[in-house]
Amino acid sequence: MTRWVGRWIILVGVIHCVFGAVVFFEPLSGIARDGIWNAVDGYSGRPLAFWFEFVGLLTILFGTTVDQIEEEKQAFPAFLGYGFSFLTLLGILAMPMGGGWLMVPSAVGLLLKKAKASEPVGP
Repeated sequence: MTRWVGRWIILVGVIHCVFGAVVFFEPLSGIARDGIWNAVDGYSGRPLAFWFEFVGLLTILFGTTVDQIEEEKQAFPAFLGYGFSFLTLLGILAMPMGGGWLMVPSAVGLLLKKAKASEPVGP
């Protein structure tokens, strides 16, 4: 079983964070300058910048979890593939011109790995 799904998700999360850091440089700089504590609500552009970066970091965290499962050659729970595929589809439907399409390979990979893991082993 090739180990790539988690790494792909991590890559997408890193791209998300780097893109967000460039696009939202000013609001993120303002959050950092104001000390992070209570520096988001009530400021124009900061909530979007914050949540954009937060989702990117969660994506990296999820990708590292998937990568760990792949490394240990454990079976993927069915809900993981179905749930991730649903969220990917929802993201694409809500924002067809967004980056949700980057998650399609990993969603398919999770579904295929779940299917392979559920196949009987032996002769």
